[in-house]
Amino acid sequence: MMDRSIPTRTVTTVLQIVWFGAAIAFATIDNDRFEGDSCLLADGTNGTCRRDLECEYLKTVPQKSWIKCSFDKNVSIVCCRNPSRTRFDVKSRSEQMCESFDEFNDADDHIFAGTSAALDEFPYLGALAFDNGNEVAFRCGANLISDRYMLTAAHCLTIEQPAFVRLGVVNITSTSKTDPPVDIGVEKTILHPNYQTRPLANDIALIKLNRTVTEDFLKRICLYTKSSDPAPDVPLTIAGWGSTEQDWEMSPLLLKAKATTYEREVCNAILVNDKTDEKSSRRRILKLNPDQLCALGRNETGDNTGDTCIGDSGGPLEMTIGRRRWLVGLTSTGKHCGTRFPGIYTRVSHFIDWIESEVWPEK
Repeated sequence: MMDRSIPTRTVTTVLQIVWFGAAIAFATIDNDRFEGDSCLLADGTNGTCRRDLECEYLKTVPQKSWIKCSFDKNVSIVCCRNPSRTRFDVKSRSEQMCESFDEFNDADDHIFAGTSAALDEFPYLGALAFDNGNEVAFRCGANLISDRYMLTAAHCLTIEQPAFVRLGVVNITSTSKTDPPVDIGVEKTILHPNYQTRPLANDIALIKLNRTVTEDFLKRICLYTKSSDPAPDVPLTIAGWGSTEQDWEMSPLLLKAKATTYEREVCNAILVNDKTDEKSSRRRILKLNPDQLCALGRNETGDNTGDTCIGDSGGPLEMTIGRRRWLVGLTSTGKHCGTRFPGIYTRVSHFIDWIESEVWPEK
């Protein structure tokens, strides 16, 4: 379950340039505004700077009336009309809670595969510790989404309940007295009621900690709530104490890598045409479920990243905008590390109602 592929291809950049290329004539250039910043549309109403492919409003407006905020590489950041809200259309509980979370330190979105994470780079990420009586073994990652709950993959919890979660460290074997790990016990685990293994579906679970997280250096990650996945050109990050192909031992150091999503149709075509497991005991994945998304890890040059399994099960597929992080997916399944096969992630947005009912129930 902890295999991860590190594919190397991207397929959408050229298409995007053709559709929104440099030939576009903008009505106004509002430089030095970036994704998420406020802006003014040509008609004087308020908008928000967004990537052109994510703005439905542009389809109804002549190109000469578009307002450009800035560029991110070859991607146009444009002023997009804010969606109108009615009294029936209010922010979800997850969105409201996100606004109350502490912001993160500035971080580089463009992370190359196989590099070690900094101490404060993933302050929401913990490693699950399983105690068999003789020794403690760390397996899987989990993500802090409130002061008492963490989100992980359900298949990490099917055999036994973790004894505790280790947070606040890069090296999970560290015994440092200067920056000691934060070990918090587990009160209970909650698997999604529709979790199943054959075929794998609804691979998501909650861990309720036995105390409130009060350490100010530990931060909560926001939940990604949009029904559509981030576009393939949006930089994402995967992280975890992943094993290596040779010995399957967990890495003591937290590793991180750059990642991007695949279009669902492209990913399904790869899954259907894959023949590598026909003679093996591993189950083939024939098609993405609605609760899954497809992503690939890659390095700076686009080459295969090697044998490190970046993003252990339950770990994050995260998106950064400004100083906030959003949990887009949970590392779920895939093939052997270092292959060109994309990883399969649990879509967090598919489970917002269930998560909110458990973590922030209405009173």
